[in-house]
Formats: sequence, C-alpha cells, structure tokens
Amino acid sequence: MEKPSLDVRRAIICFQFAERIKSELIIAAKLLEEVSGLRGDELSGAEKIMLSFLKALSGETQIAQNVLGLQDFKEAGMKVTEAAERIRLHEYSEATRRISEAISFITTSAQHAMQALKEKRLL
Repeated sequence: MEKPSLDVRRAIICFQFAERIKSELIIAAKLLEEVSGLRGDELSGAEKIMLSFLKALSGETQIAQNVLGLQDFKEAGMKVTEAAERIRLHEYSEATRRISEAISFITTSAQHAMQALKEKRLL
C-alpha cells in the first residue's frame, strides 16, 4: 500500500513522534529482557512496572496516531497492547516479539518522514 505524501510540517511531526516512540520501544525491549530473568516478588513488581510503562507507551502511540492519522502508529500501539497481554501470561519471548514488531512499524513511519524531508533537502 502506497503511503500518502507528507507535507514538511507533518513529516517533521511524524519524524519526531517516531524517533521518540522508537526509543521508548527499545527501552521496553531491554527492560523486558531484565524482567524475564527475575523470580518471585521481584518478578511480580517488575511486571507491574513494565505493564505501567507499556500502558504509557501505548498512550503515546495513540496520540501520534490521532495527530497524524497514520496506520503504522495504530499498528504499533496494537503490538504494544499485545505485548502487555503476553507479559500478563508470563510469555516474555512472545512479548519481546510484539515489541520488535512495533519497532518495525514505527521505523517504517520514520523512514517515510525522513524521505519526505530529504526530498525537500531538510535532512
């Protein structure tokens, strides 16, 4: 599916959202790696914190999707929600896979925005 052209303003906003969300997703993946190595009360507490972080991250993707109307942000948000569900089931490798898929969606939007900015010689 071909993406609609982004004007400069929207491309900048998209790039900004995408880079911030991508960084947060990478942090989520690293935190999840740590969570998977915990046991007992530490694991229970870490899961609660991880789920709170993912809830905030999902909200961030929703804001980006509302502002830009781009499907990639919606898809990424859905993957973050799926990752949270997998954490609740203690399926950490599946949660990590969902986070990786979300990174892919966000990277696609960032690349599209970067290309639009390059075409205008702003990058």
